Amino acid sequence: MVTTVKLQHPFEYSWWVTLIAVVLGLIALSAIVFFLIKLFSALRKKKEAPRPVARKIAMSPEMIARVKTQYIGKVQALLGSYNQNRIEKREGYQQLSAIIREFVHEVTGINVENFTIREVKAFGIKKLDTLMEEYYVPEFAEDEKAQDKDFLQSCNRAMGVIKAWS
Repeated sequence: MVTTVKLQHPFEYSWWVTLIAVVLGLIALSAIVFFLIKLFSALRKKKEAPRPVARKIAMSPEMIARVKTQYIGKVQALLGSYNQNRIEKREGYQQLSAIIREFVHEVTGINVENFTIREVKAFGIKKLDTLMEEYYVPEFAEDEKAQDKDFLQSCNRAMGVIKAWS
């Protein structure tokens, strides 16, 4: 018995393969474009985020003087602890940072506790950014990088900024 087999051409159904490849390619391309649009819009929103504004705090000159005296006392107590070797230099800078940030929050209403130097500079608060730059390295870097920093001078500058605050 003789059987005949009719072979099909190898690319007889190639238009289906091409169509499926084109559809999958378009889906992948649209997914990539969608992801990029989302990414760039998120970055744009982040850049355009409004700068936090200081709330108006009604403080009389007597209240401001009292707050200044309170925080100068805190800095002096911190300096005393450092001079008596109860705290290390790095811990001293960390506490100095906390005192200054707390002072700024109390007198301006801006909660700068978690702000970076760049964010603080954006507020334009005079001398605060330079003061923060001074204690930023000793606060976060290794102890060796803070060796050349003088804690007494840093505390004196901090007290000077607090005294000059208006």
